[in-house]
Amino acid sequence: MNKARIESYALSALSGLMLAGAFAPFGRAWLAWAALAPLLYAVISSHGPAAAARRGAAAGLVFYCISLSWMPNVVGWMAPLFWCIFALWPALFAALSKALYTHMEGHGINEPRALLWTLAAGLNWAGLEYFRSELWPLECPWLCLGYSQAYSHAVYQTLSVWGVYGLSALIAACGAAIALLPRRRFPWLPAAVCAAALVVSVSWGRRRLETQRAENGRPVKVALVQAENSDIAKLARLSLTPEAAAADLLVWPEYSVYLPSAGSEPYIRHIAAALKRSRSTAVIGAVVMPDKARGVERANFTLMLDGAKKPIGRYDKMHPVQFVESGLRGNRRPAPVDTPAARLAPQICYDLAFEDGSRLMARQGGELLVTPTLDPAEWGELQHRQHSDMTSARAVETGLWAVRAASSGWSQVVDRFGFTRAELAPGREGALCATAWAAPGGTFYTRYGWLFAPLAFLFLLASSLFAFRERLANLLKSFR
Repeated sequence: MNKARIESYALSALSGLMLAGAFAPFGRAWLAWAALAPLLYAVISSHGPAAAARRGAAAGLVFYCISLSWMPNVVGWMAPLFWCIFALWPALFAALSKALYTHMEGHGINEPRALLWTLAAGLNWAGLEYFRSELWPLECPWLCLGYSQAYSHAVYQTLSVWGVYGLSALIAACGAAIALLPRRRFPWLPAAVCAAALVVSVSWGRRRLETQRAENGRPVKVALVQAENSDIAKLARLSLTPEAAAADLLVWPEYSVYLPSAGSEPYIRHIAAALKRSRSTAVIGAVVMPDKARGVERANFTLMLDGAKKPIGRYDKMHPVQFVESGLRGNRRPAPVDTPAARLAPQICYDLAFEDGSRLMARQGGELLVTPTLDPAEWGELQHRQHSDMTSARAVETGLWAVRAASSGWSQVVDRFGFTRAELAPGREGALCATAWAAPGGTFYTRYGWLFAPLAFLFLLASSLFAFRERLANLLKSFR
């Protein structure tokens, strides 16, 4: 391996390290804005799309092996396979970026073409994120680039306009603009446009935070129970502390109650009896395990009970966890549930990692995102942190407060601007009591901005056809 190749792989690995540093547990969000620059610099220098893809894969493996180091706790020996699958997306991004750069180079590099290449890099990255997160069978939105800014609250406000994929596109475009800086004498236009977009985004976000109040609608006192592998008696005991019993809304984690079937009246009466001293509207995480002998299918749902603990609604999980919830049918018609506390917008655990459920809830008049969550302790604190960090994105996108009761933490109350108002860390049991605010949500994102991601995916397809049209033509000829 010659010196130039070693340097290019070192740059690719540096990108992977910078990407990992932008997310938990390191949380250096500023690294994300330049993280793709070393990779793209190496890609530009590579000999063709295949070589570029190898560098992209190297960056992806470094990134995901570090950031998803908790995966063996969840899927065991399959973790390396998942790391490789995740690394496929940076590899495809690198190959496409190289092909487009070669085309631009062939027509003469100038400022407008350099700007187009930079913008294409941002859109293609977002299109790939959208595809791997929501369109293919192994959908998983973990570690989308935009989530790295969860604690950069000003720029995070742009999620109310274009969502997490739009922010990912801006971050990727900035990385591409930086990668061009050493390549040309005066490559000012891409860097200037990206810098201006970042300044406008941050300024607009700060203005939004200064001029709008998070406390809208009406206050709702919530009690979020955090306990793992607990029986109904223990969960009820945590729910009946004086402060928790006085709450308007009580939420138990996902998988709190195992039922023999979805309509198990004796079990529901048992829960009602255990909580008879509480007048809270209760959201109970319930599960039915499959039993072929009895013809019972797996179910994962939240059961809503009014103050008298009478059933008033049910929400079934939209996004089953692959390989963990085999056989579970996803809910294709999610809808809010009217309760005495508020018009609740339920999402169960993994649902909140996706943008579609919360968006649909907001469009149907949901007033408060409520999320029972199962994050077992053995999955590790890093997994818990990365998972909980996505809650703020859904709150900003929808304009709704979010409450999250997690079995092992973090249980959270997050306001509509993405600030965590209260949380209970992993390793602690109890009821997190705090005030949330309920009001109909809705932002530009929920009305129109969500279209950015599908349009970025269409752009990805079009740019791929354009970049590889000659190869595709030759391939088609070989089948004639």
